[in-house]
Amino acid sequence: MLKFHCAMLSAMLLLAGCSTVHNPFWRMKPDYSNLPEKALRAVAADIEQAVAEGNREPDIPDRDGVMVNTPEIRQAIRARAARKEILGEFLDTGHAYEKRNGLVYLLPSKEYRKSTKRRQRDRNALLIMNENNDRWTLYEGMVKASNLPPRALSAVQEIFYLARIEQMAPGHKYETLEGEIVEKGAE
Repeated sequence: MLKFHCAMLSAMLLLAGCSTVHNPFWRMKPDYSNLPEKALRAVAADIEQAVAEGNREPDIPDRDGVMVNTPEIRQAIRARAARKEILGEFLDTGHAYEKRNGLVYLLPSKEYRKSTKRRQRDRNALLIMNENNDRWTLYEGMVKASNLPPRALSAVQEIFYLARIEQMAPGHKYETLEGEIVEKGAE
């Protein structure tokens, strides 16, 4: 009976074809159409500046249809501002970088493993997970609250990424739009 079920499942998968399986991690090209780009860039700059300053209660107004004053978005900003110093110290080590999708990634290397103990690596992973969760809350919350089309999510991520690069400290690493990992200079 088990062989029959396995054979049926295999046949169904073959009939369905592999082309119907989509990669959920595929990054779509940012879609700026139907997007209040100027207002979104101003909001992103204000939010990233508040986070960089550690301002847990910034007064960032809604602008031209870009809604930021929801409890979820305010909490995400508050949490990001609270962990700003810890994340900055970790970025100072050079073992993490800002990816162009608007998230923080770890650079796993032999040097990282040699310079840290397992518990420290676990804490660093938790730090990055929490930061990225708050960023997702911010991005998706703004798209939802502002009634933006779902395709606008990648544009929101890119706009915040560019605003964050402006606020980064010299020496912190980031991924360029071309995919190269570089250090921010003392501009």
